Amino acid sequence: MSDDSHEQEFRLHFEGPATADHTVPALPLIQAATALQRTFQLVAIAYEGEEPKQRLRASREMERKYSVVFGVPRDGGYTIPYRVGGASAKLFDPDDILKVQQQHEAVLSAVQTGDATALRRALPSALIRRAVIRELKRMQPPARSGLVVSIEDYRGRKLLDGYEASERIAPLLAESDPHILHPRVVTGVLDALEFQTRTLRLQLPNGRLLTGTYNDDFEPVLVDNRREWIQVRGDAVLGEDDTLKSLVNITEIIEVDVSPIIVERFSIGEVTLEADRPVTFGVEFSPEEGLYFATGEFHMMVSAQLKEDLEKSVIEALEFLWREYVQASPDDLTADALLLRDELLETFAEVSNAV
Repeated sequence: MSDDSHEQEFRLHFEGPATADHTVPALPLIQAATALQRTFQLVAIAYEGEEPKQRLRASREMERKYSVVFGVPRDGGYTIPYRVGGASAKLFDPDDILKVQQQHEAVLSAVQTGDATALRRALPSALIRRAVIRELKRMQPPARSGLVVSIEDYRGRKLLDGYEASERIAPLLAESDPHILHPRVVTGVLDALEFQTRTLRLQLPNGRLLTGTYNDDFEPVLVDNRREWIQVRGDAVLGEDDTLKSLVNITEIIEVDVSPIIVERFSIGEVTLEADRPVTFGVEFSPEEGLYFATGEFHMMVSAQLKEDLEKSVIEALEFLWREYVQASPDDLTADALLLRDELLETFAEVSNAV
């Protein structure tokens, strides 16, 4: 057998008093083998660049390509050799398998040394990283079993020492689940208030409940809007799958305002355009989307997350229409565009900015 062939062989090494007669109970054996297989699938997902989802599931092709194949147990405690990739390998499988094995070794090395930075480098996705660490933890039998499981290379060098695994894994597992904070405006129905703890509870459009803490300054507006749709600005604590877990550092409570937007004038550069009458745009709020919509004259429809941004969007849209249809040469416009141009000119007129 060539050196390259040997280098692609690894071992699950069961140690401890329970292996004195060179046997291992079925349950720890199955659990370790299943967890090991899962770690290879997770590393393969990272290697092949699949977008991490809430449920990290390997495709059937991945299951085939990166299957862990065990050999006959050897003496010395209870040692089971294994390889990655079976007899059904395709033309380019060996290259991918080798790279996944190398990435898997880098993960084991980072765990064995407790190097969180190296672990993040080997597995940039926090979701995948946490899943791998959990599988490595699950690989270890309970302490009362009298067993530990190590992963070794073909020379017997420990890539992950079972006697130290739990101690190494615990801080990495804690490190892999930090609070991920993102500034965000969250929309929901104000479902409940806890005045003593200054905690609010929002029911999101999807029915989920979300909690957040507020300061005393927001209490009046919250009391006035109980059971109403509101928008809350703060730092969102996100899970690894980007789902909202809670809100902290709330800085603003925004009442939903569907009063119409009225435009009397707007400016483009040094030119002010004044309407011959107030131009009104109707406003609707979509809780499911967390967006405001404004519709009205000139075939206008714009959207924004906040009412103040919606007002700016209406003005920006009017500026765009004026530049594209009024300031453009009529010769370049279609018949419909000319009608829109005339409508704009009939509604707005230039006025002097001089005081």
